[in-house]
Amino acid sequence: MTSAALQIAITADLHWGHGGRGEEATRLLVAFLRERTPDVLILAGDIGTGEYFADCLQLFADLPCRKALVPGNHDLWVRSDSPRDSLQLYEEDLPALCREFGFHYLDGGPLMLPEFGLAVAGSINWYDYSWSLEALRRDYPREEKRLTTKQFTRGRHNDANFVRWPLDDIRFTARVVRQLDRHLHRALEEVERVFVVAHHPPLRCISFPEKSPPLTLDDLLWEAFGGNRSMEELLAGLADRIAFAFCGHTHRQRAADWHGIRGYNVGGDYHYKRLLWVHWPCGEIAEHQFGDAAR
Repeated sequence: MTSAALQIAITADLHWGHGGRGEEATRLLVAFLRERTPDVLILAGDIGTGEYFADCLQLFADLPCRKALVPGNHDLWVRSDSPRDSLQLYEEDLPALCREFGFHYLDGGPLMLPEFGLAVAGSINWYDYSWSLEALRRDYPREEKRLTTKQFTRGRHNDANFVRWPLDDIRFTARVVRQLDRHLHRALEEVERVFVVAHHPPLRCISFPEKSPPLTLDDLLWEAFGGNRSMEELLAGLADRIAFAFCGHTHRQRAADWHGIRGYNVGGDYHYKRLLWVHWPCGEIAEHQFGDAAR
């Protein structure tokens, strides 16, 4: 293991293809990386739906660094007339695009950096309603059906409209948690420490900001679709070997220490973007914002 420093840049929720100020902010972020290229760049999901996924990866094609990503739920969206379902995108199409554009697909295996005693393990992560199922059954016992329909009191979660596969949320959650478990143990056979990168928050403390009770039905539904307890249990069991856990998804900047793991939600939104710059092994983090957060 070398004593040299490692620079890792992490962003999330680029949502390429939405245009407007968000596209301008992403271009500013890319220009920043060209001027100050890290050793590793990681995208933490919601990169670009459909054809925009590849278009977004193309933006980073000339960066002379290692690149890795996890997909987000938007990256699995398909239209009703698509010949491919969301599971085929996740397991086949997105990994192929990553190979084409020089990105390591973290859901397929960890990125090993043995010269730094480090690995990056990642997952799209998913939700199985466990973060709020008990409270929902207690406070709104007639509303549990909304978990599968994803129908809020106003509007509907678009995953219900565009995530199409021969699975359900609970089975897919179990699948990706088992997968990350294997990847973490494989990595820790070779290196001492791991960074975990997910799209959906792997820890409740870096998901949506907590609200004071009583929580509305929609509050509980947003929690239900945020993450899952089994991922937290997995990370808790390996907490002494996990240096950081990063995520996106909520568009809310968060930071918290959890069982010794330093957790960060990148933040950023459709109209502005954020970048975390990690100095390893000292662990210092710098934050950069691109575009105006004011709507």
